[in-house]
Amino acid sequence: MELWLLRHARARSAAADEKDEDRPLADSGLQTARKLGEWIRESGQDVPSTVRVSPSVRTRETARLMLDGLEAPEQVVEAALWDALEEDLIGVLQKHQQADSLLLVGHNPGFEWLVQWLTNQRPRLGIQPGTLVIIDADMPPAPGCGRIRKLIQPSDLT
Repeated sequence: MELWLLRHARARSAAADEKDEDRPLADSGLQTARKLGEWIRESGQDVPSTVRVSPSVRTRETARLMLDGLEAPEQVVEAALWDALEEDLIGVLQKHQQADSLLLVGHNPGFEWLVQWLTNQRPRLGIQPGTLVIIDADMPPAPGCGRIRKLIQPSDLT
């Protein structure tokens, strides 16, 4: 399976009365999400056939802006991606393991753990906000079943 893991782009700090889940993207995050979409267009990558996003505002905004203008399936909210622990992320992969390709838009520390679990590699700079990791992974998911094909950090998009 071609698996895309996208950590949401940079969000703004929470207001005093705002829930973490409701934080929108910061201006820099808006820019990063749009630049990721440009990278996809310019690189000739096909958008995955299945798109699942955490219910948070910042993940939904990141996916919407990145996929704007691209041939992409509908993004579907996957509640298990919010505050996801290891077993939650493995469960999401198992649920969608029949997909040809899968884009998950979510959060750390879960995504960083998942990349390391799937590939036995830890990206040198970690999974910063707005980082896209493309992994070729054998299914069903298991430790070391994949390899990183591409890792795009926001700094690569300037």
